[in-house]
Amino acid sequence: MRAAATANTAARRQRLRELAELGAQRAARVLAEFAGAGVQAGPLRAGEALKATPFETGVIFRVEGQLTGYLALCLDPLSRRSLVRLLLDEDEPEAPPDMVASALCELANIVVSQAVSAIADALGAAISLSIPELALERVAARLWEARAGLGGAARDLAFVSELSAPGTELRVLLVIAPDA
Repeated sequence: MRAAATANTAARRQRLRELAELGAQRAARVLAEFAGAGVQAGPLRAGEALKATPFETGVIFRVEGQLTGYLALCLDPLSRRSLVRLLLDEDEPEAPPDMVASALCELANIVVSQAVSAIADALGAAISLSIPELALERVAARLWEARAGLGGAARDLAFVSELSAPGTELRVLLVIAPDA
């Protein structure tokens, strides 16, 4: 009985990984259209990879439906500055903070919505996305705090893909953290 449960869990994790890859590929395509550069989705890594990165800023979403959990788009300082410049046509120190927050949330909403759409299409089911929650610092800690109520292995289950455009400052992490 335990072997069957373990095999079922392994199969479920593999399916979640495949769905995360689909989401990352779609997110990379929409980010490329926006940035006007060839954005690629890097290989999926375990969620622990997020804890040791310079990606402090991010936008977190809760997803509900056939897939439940969290998705986040995380930015390192250079990418944040580069995207603010692209979005607002001015550098961040001069841009009004509320405009910066709004622009980052809107971009994340577009990118993450496309990732969720790819996953929902693959599942043939509906998945809804919450309103964005902007974290200007400690995005990884805020994401793990949101997942703290989950038990052991489920709490640690997350897939991270770096979306980057070679030759540019653009490096964004897409985090897909299903509840189980």
